[in-house]
Amino acid sequence: MPRIIHAISGPRNISTALLYAFSQRSGCVGVDEPFYGPFLERTGLDHPGRAEILAAVPRKPEDSAEAMRRLFASHPGEIYMKNMAHHMVDMPWDWASEAAHIFWIRHPRKVIRSFAKVWPQVNLDDIGIQEQVAQWAQIQGFTAPKILVDSDEMLANPAETFPKICAALGIPFHAEMLQWPAGPKPYDGPWWPHWYSQVHASTGFGPANDLGEPLTGRYAEVEAEALPYYETLYSHRLAL
Repeated sequence: MPRIIHAISGPRNISTALLYAFSQRSGCVGVDEPFYGPFLERTGLDHPGRAEILAAVPRKPEDSAEAMRRLFASHPGEIYMKNMAHHMVDMPWDWASEAAHIFWIRHPRKVIRSFAKVWPQVNLDDIGIQEQVAQWAQIQGFTAPKILVDSDEMLANPAETFPKICAALGIPFHAEMLQWPAGPKPYDGPWWPHWYSQVHASTGFGPANDLGEPLTGRYAEVEAEALPYYETLYSHRLAL
């Protein structure tokens, strides 16, 4: 049974709610985007709260990886790591070679529409979808379970779909995963004031959003770029 679960997602893909869900498992420690600091350092992007974030977290990839190794050595129970695919470009992956992997995907129209509310200049590199395709291929040599899950399909009926997801990961399902307390969590990353207001108001999974009206202008172009990558991943998804 795997002890470390490494989750790879794009932004605005209920990834924080999923971190909260897995952290309800007895003895499970949640880790929030451990490579965000090196990502900001590498790209120079002026994300909200950049200065405060870089003052609070490791800025070098090797330091983030070493922090993960120390956590693995010190915590005997489960560890669920929420990671963004675009954060993991040019980052070390050897520390995750024995982890079970779950890739969370969501239709790019929904990702773009949500992300643009905080980062209006969103482009293909910001949503991590092409990186997920490359990284899914990259981890096929790892021996632990690896699954792809469409988060909206999970949201159709979490009480039915979460046991299937846990079984595919090789871990037991716990009903406690379907609820969590409202408000900030001690394992939230220091970027939470800029991104987590909605999830902090939640205590469980809500219904999936509709696909909505077509995007327009540049956002429609980003969706058109992203859609083939999403369709590639979707074809490998776990049937729920």
